[in-house]
Amino acid sequence: MTLLFSPEAFQCELKTRRFGRACRAVAETGSTIDLAWEWLGADGPEGGVVIADRQTRGRGRLGREWASPEGGLWMSVLARPDIPIDWGGRLGVMMALDAAAAVSAVTGCAARVRWPNDLLISGRKVGGVLIDARPEGGRLTAAILSFGLNVNVPINTLPETMRGTAATLLAETGRIHRIEVVAARILEALERDWPLLLAASPGLPERWGVFDAIPGAEVLTDIAGEALQGQNAGIDEEGALILKTAGGPRRITSGEVHLLRPAAV
Repeated sequence: MTLLFSPEAFQCELKTRRFGRACRAVAETGSTIDLAWEWLGADGPEGGVVIADRQTRGRGRLGREWASPEGGLWMSVLARPDIPIDWGGRLGVMMALDAAAAVSAVTGCAARVRWPNDLLISGRKVGGVLIDARPEGGRLTAAILSFGLNVNVPINTLPETMRGTAATLLAETGRIHRIEVVAARILEALERDWPLLLAASPGLPERWGVFDAIPGAEVLTDIAGEALQGQNAGIDEEGALILKTAGGPRRITSGEVHLLRPAAV
């Protein structure tokens, strides 16, 4: 099976010291997450990446299947952050912000983030980020950081159930984008921001305000089966969503957000 992703072009494009410098690219795999865990378990280097042209068992949040056809960026990064478990939220938010900033820079489109991990363009989902972690002793010491992005994917090749809500960079811009460039820009942003994980105040709420897909909107969250309605008030320094509810502000660390009404203008 022919490999479409060019590791050589990727290395020439990449401007990092660590992230992406070790790269394993495959034409097809079940999930890059599984390959990345195997590599990490064999003492693979932090910042090493696994990239596939296509995945047959791509994974999203909550164990959902993630359609991963040819033409997308399906990338997993080896990480050993060694941070408290409750700082995992700031890592996920940082990943999403870095991906949104990279996509915006490469395409000129206004990429936005819907808490906690969806990347949107024009209100449609173009990709997402995912952390697969294995905590130990109360700390997050090993994790695989994954990025999935519909780059040169024609809308009509996606599952029919997704076509009404999905976006692709090809459809949004009308042009082909080099996946090697998109991957490089994301990894450069990730390496630049990596020290923020250990910062007392990483500045995430301010950055989130720039990329929030639904600022001030009335939303519904589903938290372990509990439906909670309120106004999106942004995030805190640990990446938790702040929801203004009738009973007062609530701090949401996990769950999903569903838009009910946009913010009043």
